[in-house]
Amino acid sequence: MIGSIGARLRLVLRQPAPQSAAWVLGDRAFEDGEELPEVDLVAYSTSERLSGRVRLDAARLTDMLNAHDEFVLVEALAERLPDGGSMVVPEILVGRHELAVVHAGRPRGDRARRIPTERHGLVMRSGRYLIAGRIHAPEGQDPLAALRVRESMVPLTDAAILYRAGNDVVREPASTVVVNRDLVEWVREGELDARSWDLPPG
Repeated sequence: MIGSIGARLRLVLRQPAPQSAAWVLGDRAFEDGEELPEVDLVAYSTSERLSGRVRLDAARLTDMLNAHDEFVLVEALAERLPDGGSMVVPEILVGRHELAVVHAGRPRGDRARRIPTERHGLVMRSGRYLIAGRIHAPEGQDPLAALRVRESMVPLTDAAILYRAGNDVVREPASTVVVNRDLVEWVREGELDARSWDLPPG
């Protein structure tokens, strides 16, 4: 189940449970007591990669991430970066200020919330991570301006996340990621190329 107290959101992974509210996601309405969909979730913190599944408490993952300050991940797989090593832990408390980027899986968000947009390629650096993807901005709006006026957690599509694991550079493609704009060190328009590969050593 998902239990929320104030700004803290408890996300229970791999433990489906009925909900007590009516929801609409995409084309489908979810009745009182019916389960909301789960999404695959990989959260990249300042020092770890955390993975599992999470049941949404909003029609879009981006909205859920912007609505809460802390997340308790239960039964999470934690992989330490860049040295390696992993363990399954019963509970991890993660603040939104620690989350550089979140890789979200299906299902996609509420279609009713979508508006006509133009897609622009962006490349950005956030701590140990290099992130490339496309921001969806209103027609005629500068993409960097669109990034600045959003809430902290900003979605990008057709994305990739790069980071070091040991001596290797790992590239993880993702149809959608949500980036914490407050942790971005630099950003530029364009595509991922050799100029962008300045990943920190560890």
